[in-house]
Amino acid sequence: MIQDLRELRLMAGLTQCDVAKETGLDRSKISLAEHQYVELRPEEHAAVQKVLLERIETRAAQFRDVLSDKKAIVV
Repeated sequence: MIQDLRELRLMAGLTQCDVAKETGLDRSKISLAEHQYVELRPEEHAAVQKVLLERIETRAAQFRDVLSDKKAIVV
């Protein structure tokens, strides 16, 4: 299960509304899950995980592109 949903969501650069829109879950359920008041069902967890991983992978690729561009790195 996601240990710190909020931290992962922030690393992905997403709001609760973004995750809700992408997964079809209510924003309030995401908030409740982040505060550990409710546990996501397996299919909800899978949907959230998919959205977060896709976004984090996209951001990582963007960082790799910037770091590989020698002109972009100024020391």
